Amino acid sequence: MAQEPRLAVPGAARPQRVALPNKGTLAAGARLLLTAAGYACGAAHGRLHQLDHENDTEFLQLRARDVPRLVAEGHLDAGITGRDFVADADLPMVELLTLGFGHAQVRYAVPRDGSGTVSGLQGARIATALPRLTARDLAAHGVTAEIVEMTGAVEVAVHLGIADAVADVVESGRTLAAHGLRAVGPPLISSQAVLVCAPAAAASPAIRTLAERLLPCLLPADRTSRAARPPQGATRPPQVEGAGARCPQSGAS
Repeated sequence: MAQEPRLAVPGAARPQRVALPNKGTLAAGARLLLTAAGYACGAAHGRLHQLDHENDTEFLQLRARDVPRLVAEGHLDAGITGRDFVADADLPMVELLTLGFGHAQVRYAVPRDGSGTVSGLQGARIATALPRLTARDLAAHGVTAEIVEMTGAVEVAVHLGIADAVADVVESGRTLAAHGLRAVGPPLISSQAVLVCAPAAAASPAIRTLAERLLPCLLPADRTSRAARPPQGATRPPQVEGAGARCPQSGAS
């Protein structure tokens, strides 16, 4: 049974809690963006959380794939993660901003001599760290396959003989090629970093302030793509303002 959300909207009882990815391109981009917006988000001495007293915000470093679930359950007020992880979580979520970094695609990949179409995956074993996203995409193509869930190093699954193909995040394609694989079919999703919150928190003043401060720090092209993608049945998020404002300097906090 799905856990009832705690609806943890920030208030006087505690600081606003915002999750950041703990490693990789998403982590680096999130810290640069938040620092530019005047937040102090760099945890020191190996700690995974940092309290920004001036902005009444606690930043927590988490695995990017865990952020959507913890936001949806109300443990966090907002979080930065990849759109692919949001799609795979398939939980009520409001995408407040697209952030313009961490671009990648989720693609199917097969051995070099394998079928070049998604329909050719019929009956195959497909290794992936995004099982729900993959299952939905296969169903949309009318393909029945066995999903082999992994949490990382998906490309090696074919070499190990536990899968016939993979569905994985692809940036340059070099990792696939190094493992004797090639991408086939259209992307399952085009991903990038996004700022998300639970539907119940979308109208809170603290969440609005966070989005409004980040927005002018985005590249102009990303400001125009800030429209959220609310899940089915959820309300649209509040409109954020200040697209033309000057971003605070890094030391503003």
